[in-house]
Amino acid sequence: MPRPRLSARPAPFLSSEMLRELSEAARAAGTGQVLDELWTARRFLDGTPAAVAVLDPELRYLYLNDTLAELNGLSVGEHLGRPMPEVIPGSGPSAEVAHEVIRTGRAQTVVFDGRTPVDPVDVPRWWLGAFHRLEGEDGEILGVAAVIMEVTEAIQQRESMRRAQERLELLEETAARVGGTLDAAEACRALTDLLVPRFADYAAVDVLDPEGTPRAPATPVPVRLRRMAVAAAPGIPAPLTPLTRDGEVIFHQASSSMARVLTEHRPVVLNRPDDDTMRLLAPNRQRLERYRAMNLHSVAYLPLMASGEPVGAVIVGRRADSPEFTREDVELLDQLTARAATGIAHALRYTHEHETTLEMQRAFLATPHTPGPGVEIASRYLPAGRGAEVGGDWFDAVALPSGRTLLVVGDVMGHGVRAAAAMSEYRSLLRALALQGLPPDRLLTEADRTSHALDLDRVATCVLALLDPAAEYAVLATAGHVPPLLVRPDSAPELADLPVGPPLGTGSAGYRSRHVPLPPGTLLLAYTDGLVERRGEDIDTGLSALTGMPITSGHALPDVLNTVLDRLAPANSEDDVTVLAARTC
Repeated sequence: MPRPRLSARPAPFLSSEMLRELSEAARAAGTGQVLDELWTARRFLDGTPAAVAVLDPELRYLYLNDTLAELNGLSVGEHLGRPMPEVIPGSGPSAEVAHEVIRTGRAQTVVFDGRTPVDPVDVPRWWLGAFHRLEGEDGEILGVAAVIMEVTEAIQQRESMRRAQERLELLEETAARVGGTLDAAEACRALTDLLVPRFADYAAVDVLDPEGTPRAPATPVPVRLRRMAVAAAPGIPAPLTPLTRDGEVIFHQASSSMARVLTEHRPVVLNRPDDDTMRLLAPNRQRLERYRAMNLHSVAYLPLMASGEPVGAVIVGRRADSPEFTREDVELLDQLTARAATGIAHALRYTHEHETTLEMQRAFLATPHTPGPGVEIASRYLPAGRGAEVGGDWFDAVALPSGRTLLVVGDVMGHGVRAAAAMSEYRSLLRALALQGLPPDRLLTEADRTSHALDLDRVATCVLALLDPAAEYAVLATAGHVPPLLVRPDSAPELADLPVGPPLGTGSAGYRSRHVPLPPGTLLLAYTDGLVERRGEDIDTGLSALTGMPITSGHALPDVLNTVLDRLAPANSEDDVTVLAARTC
């Protein structure tokens, strides 16, 4: 197929006034229909709100309406006969489309961005352009016609909706990542990992700390905060990565940005501050050199607010070629930290309670346990895995008159500080009753009656084993607890067959004891249900696994505990595990 030939350089279109005059003359002569149609078409092109242009094959303007002239900020006359790229610098993309349409003959509709000669450099604009080739009667290429509508507002609205959707997804991601753990350090690390390198080159989370500054001051004063997490983007010099360590206590001077954030409860932004300002607002004056060595030029401090009170603050920094913080940056970061603050505050409360409970429990369990003669004991306590609350497990060994020993292993229902406090009450109560010489069934009855009368808000299960090595027997009783394991010399492990009474604190009574033979060298293993109970699994499965342990009565007690715990205790248990091993000799 022969290629259409280009026309010789055409002249610009006739002006509207000339067309009107020709139309009127032709109408007077009775031959005006064609010119009337041309005049009508011209009035349409001249009056349409769309920008219209006709260009020759070299993209010189042959025609444009006033709409396009106003859009370009130039008169119609300043366009005619001149190439589009010369008239409108930066029109390269649309010029390329026009050349392609002239070459192929295929019409194109495209969206392109750019600016007009009167636009500020930093103001983006978008247009929708429809281009089609113009051909003469004999197929020669006359040029290209373009109809252009500005779509800047629609593009900006779409971009605004896209950014709003991204912001919503980011806030949801923040809530999920930061609020998905009860470990305060993990929650803070999740936030710094989210911020770096997406929004900053450096980020740290400092929180109020019982060992430093426990609550936010009302006026700016020096504060000591716990640095829970810190993250740095690649490129920061190795000696400065990270600038501080997780868990470090950071001192912030009274004039620092951190002190201001904690008292004013609003962000503080420092874009390219001078050294004097940095010395005043940095955590301390010595840290300025570290910031400068990092080439850190802009820093923002944002409060972590929960229930109207600050629990700490986030520090984000940008360095080297990263841009300064804009108002939009700070607004988004403020929203992110506000969403993260709830999760971090919850994790801090939980972590504090978890550590307090654990310390209470360890203090109680660390009390010296001295069995009577002829009995050796060993014990192990494993707190619940990370993310689970500490329970109310306990054990005890009480030396009694006549060479007997009372062993106790118990478990208070529930978790947390209240469970640990109730555990200490039950432990003290049972120890006091044991020293009165009561047999196990009577001891449980009195303990149940007393705890019920005292209105303890937690019930507890426990197992008692009164060992009499000289008489070679033991008296066992249980209050809703799992049965102990007995391993006699030259015998396989077996669970003690005991009548089960109700948990302590119910006021139900009804406890019975059982005497069992206890030849020298017998091993007794008492434990809490965390050892054998699993979610979604019958407890009998765990008890059966316990009786199948490869242990004998002659094994060293620490080895017995290691074997049992290694095979049965999960690495991240949902409940505490307490095991007490005793052997008569």
